Parts: sequence; structure tokens; C-alpha cells
Amino acid sequence: MLTTMINTLLPLFAMMGLGLAAGYKGMLPEGSSAILNTFVYRFTLPSLIFGSLASSPAAEIFQWQFMEGFALAMLCAYLVTFLVSCFSFKCHFTEGGLRSTAASFPNTAYLGFPILLSLFDGSSHAVIAVTLATLMPTLVLMLAIGKLEFHRAEKGRSPVHTLGAVCFSLLKTPVIGASVGGILWSCLGLGLPESLSLFFHDFGMASVPCALFAMGMVIGKSGLSVSPMDLLSVSVVKMVVQPVLAAFFLLMCNVTGDWLIMGILLSGLPTAMVSYLVARDYGIYEEGSSAAVLVSTLLCVVTIPATLALASRFGLGLA
Repeated sequence: MLTTMINTLLPLFAMMGLGLAAGYKGMLPEGSSAILNTFVYRFTLPSLIFGSLASSPAAEIFQWQFMEGFALAMLCAYLVTFLVSCFSFKCHFTEGGLRSTAASFPNTAYLGFPILLSLFDGSSHAVIAVTLATLMPTLVLMLAIGKLEFHRAEKGRSPVHTLGAVCFSLLKTPVIGASVGGILWSCLGLGLPESLSLFFHDFGMASVPCALFAMGMVIGKSGLSVSPMDLLSVSVVKMVVQPVLAAFFLLMCNVTGDWLIMGILLSGLPTAMVSYLVARDYGIYEEGSSAAVLVSTLLCVVTIPATLALASRFGLGLA
């Protein structure tokens, strides 16, 4: 088990480490990480998601028990952080909401795919698990966007027009569009020719090195300028409390085997960059969100192997 973990995770962290060094030393032109992220976000990741979903039976995609357990863990982590923020740190509820997002929104899109595909040898179940874990937090953002758009509708736009605009803009989001398209393709039972299936898989797998290298570059350029206790409270909930909650709720939902360990690993991934992007957009808790992304990503070097080792003691080792 230890050899499997080292052989699987070491190359992934090495890719991230090379990106960190490149970002810190400024080895690549300004904006290189943004270009890599755009390439992954708009091309390779949607290709991987669509190909995996379109070639999987519909019954394998809708893992309701997995979705329920994962969502409950995320919601509880959000609520715990929100209460601590408002009552212990005396934050305004807007800042508390952003702190809670940083403590509950896992970076499944950029780290989930490379880590789980490596650990589970490119399994289609791993792709489906990461896709579901990526879509569920996204639904929270979809609701937030919808609320803001409907607020604008009160100032002149009709609700019907607003609803159509929101739905259209969301479907244009590459990850959501590829997911919806792949699910519909699967439900229609159309199947994929072998050549297309290979194209989507091989092209999509470029997400692994590109996403990790780009994440490393972003970390290399970041800095810490936030209260240690503030940062500690967010990071502990994200990296320790949330995966423990996931293990509890997934077991309560009768999730077992690889799906159980995948759910725990996905819940324990670092804070997603989207939490910082939202904070920057609203001009609230920007430095804290940035620091949470940086610290939690560095902590995953320890927490992921620790999670796998602990899971192995309970008979949940990798096949």
C-alpha cells in the first residue's frame, strides 16, 4: 500500500512542485499559468468529462447515495465554518459566507481528476465520481448567480428573460456543458465509436500534468497576509473536518468500496480557486481566500497520503 501511494502521488506532487518553482522564479512569461488553466478548463477537461460520461451507461452515472453523502458533508462543513465565523470571529455574514465557501468547496476540477485517475488507474468510475463532486458545489454557485440575476430583473428585466439568460450562460460553461452533453448522450444510448472514445480520453488526460503544473505556478506567485487563527480555522475544517464528515455521511448512505474512499478523498481536497475568484469579484475576504487556497494545497501533500494510509487500516486500500 505504501509503495502504491508513493508511486502514484509522488509524480503528481513533483508536477506541482515544478510549477511552483517556475512560478516563484518567473521562469515562464507572465500569464503562462492563465493560458494553461484556460487550456485545461476549456478543452482537455471538458473532453475527458464528455467522453467518460457519454461512454458510460446512464445507471452508472446517477450515484444518488454518493451524491447525497458528499453533499451533506459539504453543507455541514459550510455551516460549521459560518457559525464559527459569525460568533467566534465576529465576521459580517457576507464575509462569513465567503470563509465558509473556502472551507467547504473542494478543488475537485483541477486536483480531483489527476489524483483519482492516477490512484484508480484511469477508471471511468473515478471520472464519474470527480464529475459529480465537481457539479454539486457548482450547483451552489448556480443558485447564487441565479439569485443575483433575478435581483437585477426587479430593476427592469423580466423573470422569464432572466431565467433564460442564466440557463444559457451556465450551459456555455465548459465543464457544465460537457457534463450535461455527456449525460444526455448516455441517456439516449448512442454510444461512442472507438476512435472518438480514444480521442476524448487521450486528449482529456492532458489535463493531469497541465492542471497540476498551472496550480503550482499560481501557488508560487502567492503570499500570506492573513491572521494565522483565521487561516487555521478554515484550513482545519477543509482538510480534516470535511473528509471526516464525508466518511460519516457516505457510510450512513450505504456507500462502500472504491466509491467510499473516492468520496472521502474528494471531500479532503484543498480549497478551490473559485472561492478566491468569488471573493475577488465581491471585494470581500480576498486575502483570506487566497491564503486558504495556498495553505490547503500545501497541506494536501500530507493529508492525502494520511487519508489513504488510514483508509487502508480499515480495509479500504486501493485495489
